[in-house]
Amino acid sequence: MEVTERSILEQIEKNHDRIISFVQEMIRIPSITGDEEKIGKAFYEKMKSIGLDEVEMVEVEPGRPNVVGKFKGKEKGKTLMFNGHMDVVPYGPLEEWDYPPCSGEIVDDRMYGRGTVDMKSGTCSSVLAVEIIKELGIPLKGEVLLTAVCDEEVGGTKGIRYLIEKGYIKADMGINCEATNLKTIDIAHKGIYRCDVTVYGRAIHGSRPWLGINAIDKAVDILNRVKILEEQLKLRKHPLLNYPTIHVGTIQGGTVVNMIPSQCKMDFDRRIIPGESFEMAEKEIQAILDQLNKEDPDFRAELKAKHVKRPILNVPSDALVVKSIQKAHKIVIGEDLPIGGKDAGTDASWIVAATGMPMPIYGPGDYLKNSLAANENIVLKDIIDAVKIYALTIYYLLG
Repeated sequence: MEVTERSILEQIEKNHDRIISFVQEMIRIPSITGDEEKIGKAFYEKMKSIGLDEVEMVEVEPGRPNVVGKFKGKEKGKTLMFNGHMDVVPYGPLEEWDYPPCSGEIVDDRMYGRGTVDMKSGTCSSVLAVEIIKELGIPLKGEVLLTAVCDEEVGGTKGIRYLIEKGYIKADMGINCEATNLKTIDIAHKGIYRCDVTVYGRAIHGSRPWLGINAIDKAVDILNRVKILEEQLKLRKHPLLNYPTIHVGTIQGGTVVNMIPSQCKMDFDRRIIPGESFEMAEKEIQAILDQLNKEDPDFRAELKAKHVKRPILNVPSDALVVKSIQKAHKIVIGEDLPIGGKDAGTDASWIVAATGMPMPIYGPGDYLKNSLAANENIVLKDIIDAVKIYALTIYYLLG
């Protein structure tokens, strides 16, 4: 290990408590999607206190901030971007939590709270890594672009997509800090296609159902065909991802119990893999409706695509940023870092689709076990290791 690598790791160890305290501070700020104003201000103040060259709050509307910071090196060169989001999902039933969701409680070297995994720890770690590099006065060739965004949990329209639209996202390579448990570096993830289907029937008094058309019954016919499609999708393969999926996430139908329902609306969530497309996903659902319409003269349904169509992520495994993270991981963890894939979507796909930069996913926290769950928690050592690996990666790419 060279002198600079050792000095980075030692500086992070010296600041262990300060690092953990900052993450804890962010966990204690409620930031369910739509309520990101306070945490946005906190990230803004942190970046300002570090002494970054530029820090800006970018709002798509009042109270919905995105925070963008730039740390410029002594010489011109490439730009490395870090991407993380500040918003979190709702807490769910509070009685299922052992500690309050915004407590940041530390028990047995674990921090508890909503966002510890998805994904305040990762977002904080990227900021803290830059702080360490700046404190050490390590000369960089190029610059680091930090982004802490809102709205990710519901598609990013007011977050990363707004920053892309307004020209804030300009970099050569990047790291999305979503949780991978520091076990894999994910270079692929599924895309998301969403639509709703409204089934139409004919209302009549519930005592005379033969005079009406029950829209919920017709919706059940759709669900039965969707189960068949589900099995067919399992046959499609990808080397890094599970098979594509489809499910109905919400369903609303009927007005009162003694009336045959004239409408039933279903929301579809379809996860696509490389080799598939949004158009393919939509045609498969529409084909079900068309077939039922041929078979049943009383069947009538309408498909309406939603604005959420998150792209697929596909990053070259030999990208320099991938290799640099693997090198840093080996130094800190002492093990090789395998390539992986992620079933869920991230903001990385919007960024890669818009810019073409390679942006793999790598961050602290056990996503499979803890993300969106009650008692969401993270091992403190994983936060420290993430800061170390991000800081070393900055040094390898720009030092």
